[in-house]
Amino acid sequence: MVANIRKAATEDAAAWIQLVKATLGDDHPSKQIYDAAWVSAELASGLPGNETWVAEDGGKIQSSISVLGAVTANENPVCNLGRNLFHPSSYADGSAEALLHKITELAVLRRQMCVTRVLASDNPQQLLVEKVGFVCVGFQPLKHITKTREEVIFYVKRARSITSNRLPLSESMPQIGELAAVALQNLVIPGAPAMRDGGTGYPLQTDVVVTNASEDDYKAARESVAAQNPPQEISSNFNWGNGFMRVASAVTLRAVICRREDKVVAGMRFLYDEQDRCVRIMDGFCTDNLSMGAVLQHVSKAAQAELSAAYVEMDVLTSAVKLLISAEQLGFVPAAYLPGFHKVHDGRIDLVKMVKLNQTYSIEHNKLTAHALVIVNVIKHCLQDQSIGVAIINLLRDLELFKGLGDGELRKVARLFTQKLFRPGEKIFGKDDSGHEAYVVMRGQIDILLEENTAPIASIGQGQVFGELSFLDGGKRGAMALAKQASIVLVMQRPQFFEMTQREPNLGLAVMRNIALQLTVRLRRTNAALTSAKR
Repeated sequence: MVANIRKAATEDAAAWIQLVKATLGDDHPSKQIYDAAWVSAELASGLPGNETWVAEDGGKIQSSISVLGAVTANENPVCNLGRNLFHPSSYADGSAEALLHKITELAVLRRQMCVTRVLASDNPQQLLVEKVGFVCVGFQPLKHITKTREEVIFYVKRARSITSNRLPLSESMPQIGELAAVALQNLVIPGAPAMRDGGTGYPLQTDVVVTNASEDDYKAARESVAAQNPPQEISSNFNWGNGFMRVASAVTLRAVICRREDKVVAGMRFLYDEQDRCVRIMDGFCTDNLSMGAVLQHVSKAAQAELSAAYVEMDVLTSAVKLLISAEQLGFVPAAYLPGFHKVHDGRIDLVKMVKLNQTYSIEHNKLTAHALVIVNVIKHCLQDQSIGVAIINLLRDLELFKGLGDGELRKVARLFTQKLFRPGEKIFGKDDSGHEAYVVMRGQIDILLEENTAPIASIGQGQVFGELSFLDGGKRGAMALAKQASIVLVMQRPQFFEMTQREPNLGLAVMRNIALQLTVRLRRTNAALTSAKR
């Protein structure tokens, strides 16, 4: 069959809705796609960058693809494909492939790269886009709600060479570097050598006040600091529609403003997608090179606590190393690597889609292509810290030993712990034993004694740490530890901890600083007690 490939028009509304019902059923969450008036208005535009194309045979629309326009006009070299509808028969008769070829040819003429989202459950569409030359660059669990919450694969088709003016990635972002290496290899794009820059994130704890703001207040605050030329770190030049079908709806933008001594130093703007129940960060600014971490932490907490968002996402420029590192510290992981997607005056910059999941998830592999599975496994590795139990994370968060760490850092630390159960009276370690472990009481009570059958010199309860002195220097234990009652204890091995400090020096430094502060407090108390005893 030779299908007629053409732009859709208003009069195609009824046939387009029939295609929707044939591919998505008649109960999709985006109810507008069944509304003839809404569909007619969407098909009426036909302008480049905001258009719908169809493959037609005998008056029946076999397949349809929309080019989704960005919220504001921009020069980014991206053709964003969505609302991909392929009748089951269109795969066999070739109309789906012919339509996709036509769209990619248009993108080449417009000097654009194509990007599209495909449900991980839709194996026929994965095979189709891969056949036409798209490659997988990302994967995101929990992304869209159709009949259930579904995973999504990100595909890109490279339209022309984008090898020039590539910025090197910081070695301080190993997760992003791993994803970038695979995505660039898939796209046959040389990657710049990693840069050893000792990069650090924004501090998460600073002396600032973060408050909610209206969109007008946010715009006014941003305008007030425009003369300081704050660097762009977040890209928002994409379609703002809701859900998998990217249906435009009345969107209430939310914002926060960060002040230090009543002076505006940072801000962030975001929206809540009511269909997918997620938060998308759209914009941000920072003038003091310090406060963006605190702002991102505030928005992330509000998304979970106030909006019950399943996830938070943002597209970050790879030049924004401090923000990317802070995002990882807060539990964000890279979900897609998008090379050359952001236009700047002297070239193009890669983007990283960063996602913080607030719900548990499972990854289904049975409908993924072998090609997509390579990227899925990379991101699955990045997500593995998310599987750490919430109870352990909450326990560590309240400890002075881990004060100031974000959720992402706490998950990395939590992976070092194993749980052990001790019966009443059972010895945990003896006096003069060599010490290579530190302990956190998760439940129960532990007595510290100088000798057996003597009164305890200390009792350690839930959420308290013990054994850290010998853990640090490997020296012998100065006392013994016995379980007073049935107790669950978290155990961290010294070699694993120091291996982590080599991989994550900033994280290791933060923990060592907290240990030093705790020891200083104990030493001062001891000195004060000795001084008091001499009197």
